[in-house]
Amino acid sequence: MTRPPVALLIDRLEAWTLLALGLAAGVVAPHPVTTALWTAAARAFARAGDAPMAARLTLSAKFGARIRARLRGDTLSHLRFA
Repeated sequence: MTRPPVALLIDRLEAWTLLALGLAAGVVAPHPVTTALWTAAARAFARAGDAPMAARLTLSAKFGARIRARLRGDTLSHLRFA
């Protein structure tokens, strides 16, 4: 079953919003907050069907390994946004 286009648009909007919030949080907050936001953004991009953007987030140099670990559930923190 395919998702309606409106749901995909909402997921994409959520993903970009979380990505922007993660960028802003990276300036003032420690990396666990940024990683949690970017992991949620990767999940939202995947739900929206934008696999290349989700892959870019998981392959990033600084946070990619942490995002991949969070997507797998390998984390000690319980901070999760999506």
